[in-house]
Amino acid sequence: MKSNFSLPAVSISKKHIKVVSLVLGLYFFFLIINLPVNMVVPFLKIPGNIKISSTSGTIWSGSISKFEISGINLGAVNWELHPLNLLVGELSVDVSIVNRTQYFKSKVFLFSSGKIELEETDFQFNLSSLQPLTYGMPFSYAGDISGYFPVSYFHKNNYVGVNGKLSLSNMEMISPQRQSFGDFIVDFRAEKEGATSGRIKDSGGQLSVDGQLSISKKGLFKISSKLAARETNSSLDKVISFLGRKDASGRILLNSNFKLWH
Repeated sequence: MKSNFSLPAVSISKKHIKVVSLVLGLYFFFLIINLPVNMVVPFLKIPGNIKISSTSGTIWSGSISKFEISGINLGAVNWELHPLNLLVGELSVDVSIVNRTQYFKSKVFLFSSGKIELEETDFQFNLSSLQPLTYGMPFSYAGDISGYFPVSYFHKNNYVGVNGKLSLSNMEMISPQRQSFGDFIVDFRAEKEGATSGRIKDSGGQLSVDGQLSISKKGLFKISSKLAARETNSSLDKVISFLGRKDASGRILLNSNFKLWH
């Protein structure tokens, strides 16, 4: 006996396919970002000079209790991802690295065009924490470095814009005796042509500095400054004499340039 029953025809439009694809895409996306960090770390190819200890949280919002690079303990790392920004073609994440009184905090934006933007970047650290980098050298440095940069952006070979202030306090060189330099401030400003300029000034201390620096959009770093010890025939005056001859005003002109990237 034959049946005349047949299934009703189902019409699936392109619009329905797009909606279903979007829903599935969002489902898998939120599934991935909610994965525990400790499940993801074993699958990452981490360089040998980087050590990660005790992870917690998710890819979306997580932390690392101890993060080391080349023997330098940067401290605890925390991040907060803003996944909805991906809908407009950018990845946004709040990052903080804290090690007692030393810290780095910033809001990082990664764009599909390759542009990187940092907002409200605030940091402070002591040069003594970088001592592992000077092992084997006849000298080391000490001092505090801090900075605040409201907005900075970078796009390789297109533009680099740094806006903010860098402060260097109680700068010293130890070799093995301590030689004090003083305090310095570098004011950075993004230029219209896609480059960055900076003014270097001392804030008192034994070393007088007045200079300019620039970073081109192609990665060329240039610095030109005049140095002088405030006390002639002092130990500092003898140290900087190796950098060159003094001009008529008793200052030493220092020029240098190198590529930050290729």
